[in-house]
Amino acid sequence: MPHPQSTLADVLRLLTEHEEHAGRTLSMVPSETAVSGIAKLPMMLDAYHRYFFNESDNPAGWHFRGAQHLRDLEMSLTVPLLEELGRADYVSVRPLSGLNAMTLLLGTLGGAPGSTVVTISPEQGGHYATPSVAERLGLRVSFLRGDDPHSLDLDHAAQLLTRVRPALVYVDQSHCLFPVDVAALVATVRAASPGTLVHVDASHWLGLVLGGVLPNPLDQGADSFGGSTHKTFPGPQKAVLLTRDREVERRIRETQDYLISNHHFAATISLGIALLEFRDFGGADYARAVVAHTRRFGGLLTERGLTVAAADRGYSAGHQLWLDTEADGVPARTASDRLFAAGLRVNFMAGLPGFTGQGVRIGLNEATYQGLRGEDFTELADVFAAAVLDTAPAASLARRTAALRDRIPYGAPVGEESQLHRDAVALCAAALRTVRPPQAPAPADLAGAGAAGDVR
Repeated sequence: MPHPQSTLADVLRLLTEHEEHAGRTLSMVPSETAVSGIAKLPMMLDAYHRYFFNESDNPAGWHFRGAQHLRDLEMSLTVPLLEELGRADYVSVRPLSGLNAMTLLLGTLGGAPGSTVVTISPEQGGHYATPSVAERLGLRVSFLRGDDPHSLDLDHAAQLLTRVRPALVYVDQSHCLFPVDVAALVATVRAASPGTLVHVDASHWLGLVLGGVLPNPLDQGADSFGGSTHKTFPGPQKAVLLTRDREVERRIRETQDYLISNHHFAATISLGIALLEFRDFGGADYARAVVAHTRRFGGLLTERGLTVAAADRGYSAGHQLWLDTEADGVPARTASDRLFAAGLRVNFMAGLPGFTGQGVRIGLNEATYQGLRGEDFTELADVFAAAVLDTAPAASLARRTAALRDRIPYGAPVGEESQLHRDAVALCAAALRTVRPPQAPAPADLAGAGAAGDVR
């Protein structure tokens, strides 16, 4: 069957249409967030094409020299900022994604084939992929469980740990409204199975941890933590691992060279820019606002007749809310379709802890990053509820959503008159250009041409 033939003009047209649509809409998908334009810049430049392996700056180690002039952007920007904000002594910026970080960590600390790792059961929000990844690495898997969707039974955990003596407890919350009490879990692990390591996958919580709103897992006794850098942290699609344990760092460093070669150097620079913006331009304020806006939004939706999970617990301790629209007579997919027509992008899915059918999962992280505040969330709740319950035309709701995008996002101020903007535009223009402008002849060339003409 023949495929339609696209031209570069077609591609640019579709990208333009997408950008225009994105600029009128709000993403409320909790596993995504925006990243600043200045942080995206490295993806357009020569660094995107280059390997970087020489962290120690060994003169004999520059077997790949394309990134040599940019070494400091990883080793003196990204790595130190991550150590500072994550209060870690050692970090790895090698992982390409949350799942890639999971694979690296399980391959490093999970033990020899046949060892047991303990993770969180799906009923308590454990990540869907953890058991499969562990088993493909030759590991056995046992699950931490609880009496409700939002907490763990530590007595059951102690019995399990005493019985199976795992190499690793991998705390892998994915569907999560409230973080695991890491300090209590670590104390249980140390008492029941002293040789077991504890790693916290904080993908969904990373921006809130780095912003000081949620406890740092290392302060709570975990041996390591990490995760993806594009959920509550407004960074590129990448992942990191952090520890204070020299032996854990050594083991990660030994393993990562065989699981990850090209660690996407431009994305590492992008992460450094995002960390710099987070530290210097309101990252802690953003993190606090995410939690406050999420809890408030849960109440606003409840007031408008929607069923929001964990209302009795304050809805959420982070950025996620779960809606049981089926209890309100609206199938989750229908709710998602209506919200999309109103300019709001959400998840709908089965498997949310405590749900028998499908639910709608939303996050307030990107809306907060885009600069919404105060009564903006009252307006957003009005639009959201009207869309789900189909009480107003989608076109009028979409116009109201678009009006909410006219806000100033978090991050470094980059106006059109700023030097940062001018320099960034110049870099982009140079990166796009493939045809060089004609060069004016040098004065000597003009003189030579004139002399030759006289001879003829």
